Order: sequence, then C-alpha cells, then structure tokens
Amino acid sequence: MTEFEIIVHKATNSKQVAPKRKHVRSIVLECHSENSARSFLQELYKRPLDSNDVVCYKALVTLHKVVQEGPRNALNDVSTKINWFESLRGHWKRHPDAKGYGHLVSEYCTFMIDKIRFHQAHPEFDGGLSLDNYQKAYRLDDIDVNKGLQTVSHLMDLLDAVFRMQNAVVDSAPYNECKTSSFIPLVLESYAIYLLVVQFLTTLVDKTDSMELNEFAIQRFYMQYQTLRNFYINANAINSVSSVIAVPNLPPDPPKFIKKRREQPKQRPVPKDLSPPPVKREPPPQPEITQIPVPVPTPVFIRQTVPVVYGNPFMQQQDNTMWGQFNSGAPMYNPMPMQQQQPTPPPPPMIQEPPPPPIPINQQSQWVTFDEEASNRQRSSSTPAPLEKKEGSLEKGGSPLVPSTAQSNPPEKTRVITKIITKTVSNTAELNALRARIEELERLLAEEQEKNKQLTLRLSEREAMIQEVTTARKRLAEMTESNDQYTAEVVKQNDQLREQFIALRDYYEKQRIARLESDFTKAQRDIGQFISLLDNPNNLGNQEATEQMLISDLIHHLGQAHNLMNTCYQEGDIPEMSLFGAVNGVSDSLKNLFQDAKGLSRLIRNQADQSRFLDAARKIGSLTQNLFDSVRIQGGQCQDEEDRKRIAGNIKDLQQGTASLEAITKQALSTSQADNRLDENGFDLDDLAERELMAAAKAIEDAAKSLMVSKNKRPPKKDGDAPDVAEAILEAAMAITNATSSLVGAATLAQKERVEKGRAGHDGPLYKKDPTWAEGLISAAKNVAAATRALVDTANKAANGQEIAGGVEEALIATSKAVTAATSQLVSACKSKSDINSPSQHKLSNCAKSVQNATNLLVAAAKAVAQMVGEDDIDFGKLTVTGYKVKEMEQQMAILRLEKELEHARKGLSVLKKQQYSDEQPSE
Repeated sequence: MTEFEIIVHKATNSKQVAPKRKHVRSIVLECHSENSARSFLQELYKRPLDSNDVVCYKALVTLHKVVQEGPRNALNDVSTKINWFESLRGHWKRHPDAKGYGHLVSEYCTFMIDKIRFHQAHPEFDGGLSLDNYQKAYRLDDIDVNKGLQTVSHLMDLLDAVFRMQNAVVDSAPYNECKTSSFIPLVLESYAIYLLVVQFLTTLVDKTDSMELNEFAIQRFYMQYQTLRNFYINANAINSVSSVIAVPNLPPDPPKFIKKRREQPKQRPVPKDLSPPPVKREPPPQPEITQIPVPVPTPVFIRQTVPVVYGNPFMQQQDNTMWGQFNSGAPMYNPMPMQQQQPTPPPPPMIQEPPPPPIPINQQSQWVTFDEEASNRQRSSSTPAPLEKKEGSLEKGGSPLVPSTAQSNPPEKTRVITKIITKTVSNTAELNALRARIEELERLLAEEQEKNKQLTLRLSEREAMIQEVTTARKRLAEMTESNDQYTAEVVKQNDQLREQFIALRDYYEKQRIARLESDFTKAQRDIGQFISLLDNPNNLGNQEATEQMLISDLIHHLGQAHNLMNTCYQEGDIPEMSLFGAVNGVSDSLKNLFQDAKGLSRLIRNQADQSRFLDAARKIGSLTQNLFDSVRIQGGQCQDEEDRKRIAGNIKDLQQGTASLEAITKQALSTSQADNRLDENGFDLDDLAERELMAAAKAIEDAAKSLMVSKNKRPPKKDGDAPDVAEAILEAAMAITNATSSLVGAATLAQKERVEKGRAGHDGPLYKKDPTWAEGLISAAKNVAAATRALVDTANKAANGQEIAGGVEEALIATSKAVTAATSQLVSACKSKSDINSPSQHKLSNCAKSVQNATNLLVAAAKAVAQMVGEDDIDFGKLTVTGYKVKEMEQQMAILRLEKELEHARKGLSVLKKQQYSDEQPSE
C-alpha cells in the first residue's frame, strides 16, 4: 500500500471517532497537488461503504471537507457522482442499523445531492461558498434583481438542507465524537451561506425601490435566523467541534435590511430680497396697577411684606378717598418694585359691616381738648408716615403752635382721625389672623427647608453613587479592554502552540513511521537471510537438534506471534519499544526454528520427506513475512475491525503451517527409524563401529605404555632441581592419552546404548563424500587413535631431544590440535546418533573437556621449549653495532621466509580441502 492509501484507510477506519484532522489535511493537500479528487474517490471505492456504516459515514464527512477545502476541480469531480450518492442513500435506507449511522448516511447523501445541484445551478460559487472568492470574480451591484432573489432562495434551500442534517444528528442518540464530526463542515457551510444571504439581501434592498419584492425573502431569512443561532450554540457546547474551529456567535437580533438614503445634489442658493426689514412693533404698555396701602398702625415689616389688608372694600375705598384728600399732590405709595407687580386676585367677599354710629359732639370735644403730651402720643402711635412728614414740615416752617382749645377743629380732620381709630380697632382680628398665617407659613417654610436639606443630602449621596458607578464603569471598560487584549493574545498564542503541536505531532508521526518501516524492513531482510541459510548446503544447522527441540521451537515461535498480535490489539498509543521487541522476538524465534530444522533434516533419510520438511519450514518463513506486512501496513496498531481480522487470519495461517511442519517431522522421522543399518557391502555398521572403538582404545593404551616406558628411562629428579620441560611434555602427553582413553570408553558405551535403543544413522544424501561423516563413529574412532599415536611419537621425540621437521613446538601444537579435532568429531558423531540426555552423553562431554585441558597443557610446555631454545641460541651481550645490524637483517629474512612458507602451507591446506569435495575418495 502507498502512503496515500494508508492515510485514506486511517481517515475512514471503523472506529467510532472523528476523522483525524491531520489525515483530512493530508488528503486535501494531495488533491491540491493533483488538482483533482479522482485518486481520493478511487480509494473510497475500495472501502467497504456498503457493509460498514461507520466507514461510509466518515467517508462522507471527509469527502464534504475535501469539497469545501480542496481545489475547484474536486467539486467538478464530485458533481458527476449523483448516481453514486443516490445508490448509497437507497442502500442504507433499505438496511438500517442499530447504531444509527445508516439513517445519518442516507441524510448526508441527500445533503450532498442538494449541494451538488445547487452548484450545478450556480457555478459561480466554489465548494466552500466563499464570499471573498465570489466578490473577486463578480460585483454584487451588477447582479440582476430577479437573479439575485433566485440565488437567495436557492441558498436558503441549501441552508434548510443543513438544518435537516443537523436534526438527524441530534435525533440519533446516543451521541459520540464520530456522529458530531459532521458539525464541523456543516457549521462552515451554514456560516458561508449566512454571509452570502446577508450580502445579497443588503444589495437587493438598496437596488429596489419597493420592499414588497424582498419582503418574502427577508421574512424567510428571519425565520431561519433563530434556528441557525441555536445550531451554533449547540455546536459550540461540543468540545470536539469548538476545539477544532471557532463556532460563530450570532447576536440575539437578526440584522436589519434598511434602504440607504441617497443624498440629493445641493441646490444653488437663492438671492435674498433686499427690502427693508420689518419694523418690530412693541406690545402696548400694560396699565400700572397701583395699590394704596391701608393706613393701619402695623409694624414696619408688616407694611413692607403685606401690601393689601383684607377688610371691608367699602371702607377701604373711603380710606383711599380720605388719604387722597389728605395727601393731595403727593405720589402714590407703592411698596413693591414694578417688576414684581402682578394683578392681585380680588379678596374674598366679606360681610358688609354696618356703618359706625355717629360720634356725639361731646366725644368730639374730648379729642379736641387733649393736651400736648396726648397729642404727641396720638401722633406717634396712630398717625401714618405721610401725615407725620407733613406735620414735621409744618413745624419746620415756623408756624406757631396754637393750643387745641383755642383753635378751631375742622370737621375733615376730625373725621379722618375718627376713621383711623375705627379702622385700627376693626383690623385687630385681621392682624391676628395674618400673624397666625405668617407663623404657619414660617413653619411650612422651615419644613420645606428641612425637606430641601434632606433632598440635598440625598442628592449629594446619589451624585456620589453616580460618580462611583461612573468610575466603576470606566474601570470595568478598561479591564474589559485589557481582558479582551489578553484574551486575543492568549488565543493567538494558543493558535501558534496548536500549530506547533500539530507540526511536531506530524513530524514525530513521520519519524515513527520511518522507524517502523526500517524495523520491519530489517526483520523481513533477516527472514530472507534465514530462508537462504536454510537452502544453503554449506549451513549444517544445529547438529544437536532433536524432534522435541523442533516442536519446542514451533511452540515458542507461535507464542511470539501471538504476543505481536496482542500488542497490535492494544488501544491508545503503543510504545515503540514494545512493538519492536515483539517483532524482534518473532524474528529470533524463527531463526532458532530454522537452525534446528536444518540440523534435524540430517535424520531424515528419504529425499522426498526431507524436501517436504524443508518446504514446510520455508512456508512458515513466508507466513511470518505476511504477518509482518500486515502489521506494517496498519502502522503497528489495529485501527478497526478489518485490521484485527487480517492479523487474526495471518495467525491462523501460521498455526496451520506449524501444525503441518510438526506432522511432517513426525512422519519423516518415524519412517527413518530402523533397528540396523547396513553399508553398501552388507556389513553391520553398528558392530563395526563398536569394534573400531575398542581397537582405538587398545591403540591408545599401547601409546600410553610407550610413554610410561620413556618416562621410566629418564633419570630420577632430585630435590631442588629446576623443572624439566621434557618431563612436562611427557606428563602432558600421558594426560592426553588417559583423557582420550576415557573418551573412547564413553563413546563405546554410548554406541552400545544406541544399538540397544535401535537408533538409526543418517543414510540420506550427503553434502560431500567425507569418510569421517560417511562412516560415523568408525572414522571418528580411527582418527582419534591415529592422532593420539602421532601425539605420543612427537612427545617422545621432543622429550629425547630428537630433531623434528618443522620444529618441536610446531609439531606438538599441530598434533595437539589434531587430537582436539578428532575428539570433537567423535563427540559430534556420538551426539548425532544418541540421546543427548543419557548419562553416557554427559560422561562423553566431560571426557572431551578433559582432552581439551590436557592438550592445552601440552601446548604450554611446547612453547616453553621454544622459549628456552631462543634464549640459549642468541647472546646479545657479545654483539657489536655491525653484529646488531647483521642479526636484524637475518631476522627480517627469516620472517620473510616464514611468511612465504606460511602462505605456501595455507595454499596447500586449501587445495587439500578442495580435494575432499571432489568425486573421487582420497586414498588412505
């Protein structure tokens, strides 16, 4: 699978979660790079849209986002798929499901069909219904009114389709992230429609003179507005929607469509008429209202504040007449200023009092005969101010004072005085009433002043509160502004962090996929190498492998495969080390299985059975490769039920393959068992092997006796003598012969056990005609005896000081290695033909270790001999400078000669080994 196929597979998996934004973005970018949505549609056709409702629903959501955000050709490609949408809608209407996705799929198909038909009717709009893109190509002012109303009607029809889809999602309880994932493209679609409708209606209202043409569209818009606002409120309450996009927040009241007033051009100013201004006529003067004060003996402040004394109007008229006669030629008294004179309402009518009775003459004479003191008191208490002024002027004029008894009393003066006294007596009650009224008014004034004071206090409190509220509002406005700025900054930083997080997540996801691909590539390469080693004839595998070991390897390999399956089944993020550890575990178990299978194939005599056995092993390798391919395609984790089924199928095939290999192994080994095996001349190899082992033991005993004889011939060692190297060589050689004798005895015992149990040897096709492996224990026993005899001869010569071709040290080391190789071949032959768990096999292994230790001692003794020889031959103290140079040149020539001999020896050994692979058997 390609990377794009994997992305589409992950975006439309069967998990009930929303399609990941990174997968949708990758699909949109791929469509932009291709300028088409054909590849995406081809991948959707491969998905199980008619069998898995969740996959179909997520595919429609992803397709809707591709239409909105993809290139314009993506809309054109989808516009040709109306029949496909209708077939999906009809299928899921006929096959509803319990999860509720079938009904959602049918409604979504209906919405996509409505959207495609809208774009077919209005090709000027793009898939996202962007207002900016529309205004770049068209001008709203140039649109025809009828066409604009038709466009608005079609946009509202598409908005109704959005509402139907939204209602279907709301009604399909229970909710989950997968169902509400369609709200993201629906919110973007509806808000784009809202902006277009508002712009079109505003333009149409300005262009038309009458609102009747637009009234129906405006009323329909108002009906849809509240539904759209509630949709945004519900979408904003869903975290999976509001965390991905910024859901619009519409105001409670819809926008008003009011015709703009067009300003008329200004008219030219009209010249003014130069006629004279009209004469302003003044209102006629109001007649002055004069009031004649009542001459009563009242205090000064009463005369100034109360200009009118309520009393008998008739008597007031007479008083005024009298005052006019008495003060003729004097100005009228007007205590109030002119601006305060207002017409005074007439006083309430009073009961007319009867005229006072006439004063008798004797009473008049009483007033005339008052003395001067009485007249002064009379004048000070009852004479009005004008009269007092006149009397003062008369006195200043120098007129002599005439006694009242001697002067004549004019009747007018007497009558005035009488009237004044009468008036004073009659107005006493009125004065008392005025005083009471004044007190009442003063009391009311005090109350009003107190109320005014309290109102002033309250007003000051209210003003302080208003000032405090104003200050609080200013502070709130400042805090709101700063909070908005902080919120905007936080939102900006949040967007930046989200972008960085998405970039880092995509980067680490790519790194994880790259590491996963690298690990699986390495694992598959290792499996290929394992299969090639299985087919390589030079690889002998595990020579100690048995049937039980192979079965154990099969069980272990199957267990590691199950561990890998369980790791892929885990939910959430899986640690990479866990996944890589499971993959490496499967690879290592397969390696062990192939090694044991290759080693066990030597026990199968029949060529056909051996071929079937190896083919079954190779099939297990192929099935393991298929398992790795499935895990790699799904990204190391099962995304949906389809992935789980695929891995479960691979595990099932692997179980069948292991069962087949186990059955073939048992059948092939059962047919290869036999009690006796005869060679090509008819001899019993088991008897021959036992006889050869006994002969080898006899030869080793003879060699040990010869060593003992050589040691006895040497003079005895005294106390304090230095250790003898020759004696050390002999002791090491004797230890080797003893260990080899024990080894041959253990091999003889193992051969007897094998014969008793009826184990069969290998008579199938051989890799090469090697006598060692053809004759089994026979050749191994012969080699052990020959190598031991050669070692004993070399040790005797070295102990006796005889010259050996090639050097003493080299001869001892070579014979020791020959003994070690012969014992290893003998041990391998015994183990391949016997039970590895038997006591004889353990004894055989211990004897082999003893032989190895003894040969190491002999090699150490040989090196000591060489060191002594080198130190004794050269005396560096007697050499001159020239001698040093000569010795240095000799040593370099010796080194070159030895290197040439070493190279020649290596080539001879290589030719010898190649000769062993020829068709002719080498002569003994």
